[in-house]
Amino acid sequence: MGLLPIMEKGKPLAGHADWPLFYMNDFSRLGLVVAHLASAVAVLEASGYRVLDHGRALQFDNRDQLVEIFTALSAHQVDYEVADLVSCVYQG
Repeated sequence: MGLLPIMEKGKPLAGHADWPLFYMNDFSRLGLVVAHLASAVAVLEASGYRVLDHGRALQFDNRDQLVEIFTALSAHQVDYEVADLVSCVYQG
């Protein structure tokens, strides 16, 4: 089982105290970046997936389930991308 962090594009990502305050291009965190967090969470929960931490993390069991998750988001026209969240958070 894994957890995939979720963030809304252009919004600050909160609740990740385990992230370093400073980094030297050697830290990354893969996650799901969506256009509208509330819409994505609604689609995921309606599709039977478990969203934790007030919509900030998606629980999944295996790689095949990730494909199903991406398919559900696409089927409901939810814009998303899998990206390095650190590069989305740290600008500069």
